[in-house]
Amino acid sequence: MVAVKNLSPGLILSDAVITPAGKTLLNAGGVLSQRAISLLSMWDVNYVYINAEDDHEPSESQAILPSPSSSFDISAECMQFFQEYDSILTSTDSSFEFVRNQNKVPVLALKSTSFAIYSSILTTGPALMDYLLISDYQLASKIARHTAMVAYICGLIGRQLNYNETELKALTLAGLLHDIGKMVISHENSSTSEKDHVINGARLIKNVKGISDEVTLSVLQHHEYLDGTGFPMGISGPKIHPYAKIIAIADIFHYHSYLEDYCNPFNALNVITKDMFGKLDPTICQMFTKQVRDSLLNSNVILSDGQEATIIFFSPNSNDPIVKTLDQKLIDLSADKTRSINRMCTPDYPLS
Repeated sequence: MVAVKNLSPGLILSDAVITPAGKTLLNAGGVLSQRAISLLSMWDVNYVYINAEDDHEPSESQAILPSPSSSFDISAECMQFFQEYDSILTSTDSSFEFVRNQNKVPVLALKSTSFAIYSSILTTGPALMDYLLISDYQLASKIARHTAMVAYICGLIGRQLNYNETELKALTLAGLLHDIGKMVISHENSSTSEKDHVINGARLIKNVKGISDEVTLSVLQHHEYLDGTGFPMGISGPKIHPYAKIIAIADIFHYHSYLEDYCNPFNALNVITKDMFGKLDPTICQMFTKQVRDSLLNSNVILSDGQEATIIFFSPNSNDPIVKTLDQKLIDLSADKTRSINRMCTPDYPLS
C-alpha cells in the first residue's frame, strides 16, 4: 500500500481503485501515468496497492516502466462516458455547421445525437454529474459544446422529476436544439440579438417533420422567466412550458460554470440560488442544486489564495462548503469571506 502523494509514473496497480462512493476508478494492472495520479488526487484517494518486487514498498527508483503495449487503464464506465461525450460533441458540431451553411435542419442527425445523450444518461448512472463537472473539453465549437451539455443536464433533471421515456427524449432533444437559432445569420447583420436567436430557432424547427410542437415551444420559451421579465414574449408562470423551465436552469448552470478556462460550478450555483424565487422554478432549482452539491463532495478545488483543498461538507442552505486543505486545516467558506473557490482541480482525461 502506497500513499498517492508518493506515487511516481510507471508503477503498476495490483488492485482496483474504488472510491468511497463505491465507484471503480482505475482497474488492476493499469500503469500509472502522471494523469492517473492527478485523477487519484482529484477523487480524494489516499492510498493504492502497487506491484512491487519482493513485497517491498516501491520507491521512485523502483518504478516499473510500462511496456510499449501497456497503457493507463481507466474504469470502463468512465472511459465509455468520455468516448460517448467526444462522439456527441463531434456530431453536434457537424450538424450545427450544416445548419449554418444550409439554413436547414439535419433532423435525423440531431435526433440521433439526442438519443445518444439520452442513452448515456441512462447507462452512466449516478456518476454522470461527476463526469459532467470536468468534461468541457475544447473539442468542438462553443455553441455545440454548450448545447450538448445543456441537453445532458436537462436529461438529468428530467430523471429526477421521474419523466417517462417519451418525455425524457423530447426534453433532451429540446435541450440540444435550444440555441440552434444562433446558427441563423441574416444577410443584413452578421450577428443576432439574444431575442432574435430564440425566434429564429423556433422558426427554423417549426413544422420540421420529427420535431414536436412542445420541443419547438420549449426552444422559443427557454429565456422566459416565471416573473415575466424574460423574452421574447415576456410571459410568466404557468404559460411557460415545463421543458423550457428546465432548459433555463440547465442553460444558466453551464454558462456560469465555464465563464473561465476552468470549471467553477459554484458561480452557477450562486446565480441559480439568487434567481430561484423569482425567475426560475424553485422546486427544480432546489432539487438540482442539491444533486450538484452531492456530486462535488470529495472533489478537489483550488481556493482564491492558491491553496488546494477537498470539499468535505455542505450545510443544507449554503453553496459555500467546508473544505480541508493539504495541511489538514478545515475552512468553512460560508464563514470565511476572505477566501472562495477559484476552480475545480481538473485532471487531464485521455479520450482515445
